[in-house]
This record gives sequence, C-alpha cells and structure tokens, in this order.
Amino acid sequence: MEKLLEVKDLKVSFFTDLGETQAVKGAGFAIGEGDFFGIVGESGSGKSVTTKSILRLGPSNCKIMGGEILFRGEDILKKNEAELREIRGGEIAMIFQDSLSALNPVYTVGNKMVELIRRHTNMNKKEAKARVLELLTAVGITDPEKAMNSYPHELSGGMRQRVMIAMAMSSDPKILIADEPTTALDVTIQAQILHLLLELQKKNNMSIILITHDIGLVASMADRVLVMYAGQIIEEAPAKEIFRAPRHPYTKALLATVPSIYDGDDRELVSIPGIVPEGYDDIPGCRFADRCEYRRPECDKPQENYSFGEKHRAKCVVMKEEEK
Repeated sequence: MEKLLEVKDLKVSFFTDLGETQAVKGAGFAIGEGDFFGIVGESGSGKSVTTKSILRLGPSNCKIMGGEILFRGEDILKKNEAELREIRGGEIAMIFQDSLSALNPVYTVGNKMVELIRRHTNMNKKEAKARVLELLTAVGITDPEKAMNSYPHELSGGMRQRVMIAMAMSSDPKILIADEPTTALDVTIQAQILHLLLELQKKNNMSIILITHDIGLVASMADRVLVMYAGQIIEEAPAKEIFRAPRHPYTKALLATVPSIYDGDDRELVSIPGIVPEGYDDIPGCRFADRCEYRRPECDKPQENYSFGEKHRAKCVVMKEEEK
C-alpha cells in the first residue's frame, strides 16, 4: 500500500497547573489513497486528540511531544504556519462533531464558504458563490440558495452537518477526517450522513478517517479498523477480520455490547465494567487490565504489539499465548 498519511510513534501531552498528563502514547498507523479508516474507542481513549494532532489543532495546553506525521512523505510537524494552512482545510479537511460550535454564528453559511473557497483557490467572489451552490446541492441540500443565506442557528442539526461536509469538500481534499460526524443526530439522519460520506469517498477517491465510539458503525463502512484505549492503539486489523476474530479483550468487550437483530428476546444488554482510568500514563502494563476478565500477572508488564496474521496486530500477551 502506498502511504498517503503515516503517523509514527506519536506522543501527545496536556499541561496544567498540576503538571504534564500524557494523552497519547506511541500511536502509529498509515492510510493509503482512497482508504476508509475507522478509529474506535470510548470517550477519553485519545481518538480525537490523535487525529486533531495530524493538523495541529489541539488546544493551547496540548503539545506534541514526539513522533512523526508524514503526509506525502513530508513531516507535518516540521511545517511552518503558512505551509500548514495550505494543508489544513486544503489537502486534509476535518468535520467536527459539534457543527454548531464549529460554524461561526455571526457569518452566514455562504459568507463563510466563499471565504474558505477563495483562500484555497484563485476564484473570484462570483465564481466562489457558484461553487458554494454546487457544493450544497452535492451534499443533498434541496434549497441551496436558502441555506447559503442562513446563519448556523437557523439550520437543523442534519443540515449543519451537511454544510460542514460541503465546506470540507470545497478544496477537494485528499483526506477527510470525520470526528463523530453523526453525534446528536437521529438514526435516519445518521444513515443519510454516513451514506453521503461513502458516496463522496468513491466519487473523489478520497481517504476518510472516521472517529467513533460505536464499533458497530464502522462494520459495513471501513476497510480497516483501529481500536484505541487509554491513549494507546491496542488493536488494528481489516474490518472484516476484526469483527470475525477480535484479538484484544477490549475489542471483544466492545463488540459484545452491540445489540444484534438475531438476539433472542431474553438477551440482556451488556456493558463493560469500570471506566477508562485517569492518569493512565502511569500504568506500566496493560491499561485495560483492571477491567479485563482474562487478566494474568504478565498483564502488569509492558505490552508489545503482537501479530495475529499479516495485517492484524493487538497489544495483548494473553491472547498471543492462547493462540500458541
């Protein structure tokens, strides 16, 4: 696979009055052109921090402490602000989970989109307005003229999310990062938004990184799935493989929580006991150990990434020993 984006040994920390807290440790993955990549994990697992670091969009107290983020072979972490602006919103675009916060409340949709298009192209104002109408129509907005002249608060949640996708597509990005794009939307609108992303991906041969806490959501969409827990990547495999034969106990537990249409009437809802630990950078061994039914003494030692086939890896010594 030719690598369009490659993240190597990424380390990210937050700094407060209490000191440094490591949010991501040693994250690494690669995505090729036209790939659909799913990143799954509970809230607080480090999914958004990892992906926002790709565009250096973390808050002021967030700092990348190590690693490389290679886009087309060049390290984004070594780019200056001017170079980064060309990539951010240009070659790599991002859709945020809270569309109302992400859109500027004092600008109409049209004003903001025209500004964005003119920043990344040589279009004049008239050409940019025509492009806005074209984009809003492409994402399924039936009255693009009305939407263009509306303020964010005047649109429904589903409409705002379509506007966010249209804005992201305005510069024909090579990679689209979608951070929980269907949060707070009803099930019907969720399906429409996800179907729209798939259509745009195929039409533009665009790579997508979908961030979600819902492992069932990526089952029929992603080519490859990466599972994060407590700031670490604990499993990565092709989507079909990870659903057929999950190797990390956390992935197994996540899958067990997903209801199925084949469940019997007496099937009880399953939950994972406990919560993601705080201060997990101080845990020397497996960070899931306190919640894991397979826990053994060796789990308290540093865990390696073990291979379970050519394209499947997981950070669990117990599962590797059981395979033997």
